[in-house]
Amino acid sequence: MSMTEQMTKHQQQLLAAYLAGEDVADELLEACQHDVNLLAQVSKYVTSERLLKAHHQSDTRPDNFTRSVMAKLSEQQKTIWPKSTMSWFSSPYALAASIMLFVSVIFLAEHLDYTNKFAEVTKMTASHNANFSVGSQLGQGDIILEHGYSEILLENGVVLVLEAPVKVNLQSRDKVTLHHGKLVARVPQNAIGFRVDTPSSEIIDLGTEFGVEVSNSGESQVHVLDGEIKARGNKTQSYQHVKKDQALAFDLNHQITSFVSVPSDFMRVLPGDSIEEPHLLHWSFDDKQQHNYLSIGRGIDGQQYVAKDKSPIDEPLTEVAGVYDKAISFNGENNWLETQYPGVGSDNPRTVAFWLKVPSDFLPENAYGIVSWGLQQDYSAWQISPNPELIDGPLGRIRIGTYNAQIVGNTDLRDDEWHHIAVVLYGGLKSNLATHVLLYVDGKLEKTQKKSIAKVATNLQHPASRPLTIGKNIGYIEGATHEKQMFFKGGLDELYVVEAALNQQQIIQLMTHNQLNE
Repeated sequence: MSMTEQMTKHQQQLLAAYLAGEDVADELLEACQHDVNLLAQVSKYVTSERLLKAHHQSDTRPDNFTRSVMAKLSEQQKTIWPKSTMSWFSSPYALAASIMLFVSVIFLAEHLDYTNKFAEVTKMTASHNANFSVGSQLGQGDIILEHGYSEILLENGVVLVLEAPVKVNLQSRDKVTLHHGKLVARVPQNAIGFRVDTPSSEIIDLGTEFGVEVSNSGESQVHVLDGEIKARGNKTQSYQHVKKDQALAFDLNHQITSFVSVPSDFMRVLPGDSIEEPHLLHWSFDDKQQHNYLSIGRGIDGQQYVAKDKSPIDEPLTEVAGVYDKAISFNGENNWLETQYPGVGSDNPRTVAFWLKVPSDFLPENAYGIVSWGLQQDYSAWQISPNPELIDGPLGRIRIGTYNAQIVGNTDLRDDEWHHIAVVLYGGLKSNLATHVLLYVDGKLEKTQKKSIAKVATNLQHPASRPLTIGKNIGYIEGATHEKQMFFKGGLDELYVVEAALNQQQIIQLMTHNQLNE
């Protein structure tokens, strides 16, 4: 017979409530005092499942808890045991000693959690924290990130994705405190009960994935991305259960507001290791042969592709001084290049990098189509441009669109200066435009906005799918009447298309040396 089968239904419910953080410690203690078998079973169960940690994580210190146990036992010692039970091993002193020993063991386990290493840095993206790197082992203490993202794996299997600027304190494998910034916690079944505290809330996992955001003033939000949690403002409140697509906001007075969760506000997964020598196409625009620019470098599947100038004969692309030798300039009216390269399909990893010059007299109608390929249907295209739509975010910021879904950066490019741009999509489980795309401007990771939740599904197979085109909106149809937003106006230099998700170091290598390897 199992431990739980030996308990009454009420005792099982009481233990479950205690483990979930409910304020039932006194009731559970009283039940243990009247049932020595229950005490033994609870001790073993809690020890094996880390269930007493919920109490340790409250404001009551372990020594105070022990003293309260002793006091209650002293008050009730004459009524706990039958008078006929006289041996020391069945005395209230033995019960008290058992509880003291049990609490001491649990406290020791907690103390070891605090002094030993119980977490590891598994991924970093554009993070400059010199205190740790991928592979670093972490114990109790603060993590402060000023830039980028980091992924932390706790020894119980919990994965934390941190988004800078952020300050989080690792207290144990089962509890962290988020002081400000954003984190996403992915909690496996065996780690149910994982807890995140903030200055204005207490959040306990019930087997889920959730995002937490804390403002600099201490106000907080929790968004359930999958599964279920429970949360409250402080210990004077009852927990509220929150499920997928639901969210709660907590002000500094611990007042709670319910609303619909916004998964696109959180980075849920980071890219893995990049390929060291990926297949790539590189158009330098330094050597024009008749109307063609030949790609150079490694090629893709051993093949190079010509970018053919499709501009009118009397209005060809203009060659200008670039960052590296020559560049090309598009007039925004009828200049564009066409290749036979189909592009990177589905949600496969990719990086598009180039130097870009956007004129200070930028007009929205001359924004679309720096680089594009795919199909003009929902989520089936891949098009990079300066943002031309106020509804999607500030004008002139770098924008990646998949047709009816987009991400917009925050650096204004409308200054007649060259800027290095890199757009990275990394593949993996549930590849999503909002969570699997990183934008870099001049080697620095962009803060993004207006992120659409959309599965990336670049379509290369449809009869209407377009190969890689440069300088023209993917929505352009030959011979049709178009009023605006058909051709890009500005400068372009050193275009790379890579069939891999490059990391920041590789992007900086492209920017500073115009090649992946020195």
